[in-house]
Amino acid sequence: MTGGTAKWEVFFLKKDSQKKKNEFEKDMEDLQDWLDNQYNPGHYVGTGRVPRPIGRLTKYPLLLIIFGLLYFAPVIIVLVSSKFTCSSLISSIIPVLISIGFIIGGIQKYSRMRNRKKSEK
Repeated sequence: MTGGTAKWEVFFLKKDSQKKKNEFEKDMEDLQDWLDNQYNPGHYVGTGRVPRPIGRLTKYPLLLIIFGLLYFAPVIIVLVSSKFTCSSLISSIIPVLISIGFIIGGIQKYSRMRNRKKSEK
């Protein structure tokens, strides 16, 4: 019986590798389509198609969260330090907003990726 299950495992592994290969070929076709039509204003307008190479630029939401925390760290240091003044509070508003944007964007993208993975299974 172990020989039979091994055959099925090999079959599923081959099928999985073919699926990954087909996804890669589809990505390459989409990239070529985008390269051919990137200056054609009517190609993507109104069709709802978003070029996949551009859509995958934010593939790593954890980096957004890390950058948000790194951008927020100096603000915390200034607020905790003994040299805290009203002007330092005012000057830290923009960095706080930017870091919050990074963190929220990273969390949203991470939850979307997790939901997509659950729906694919």
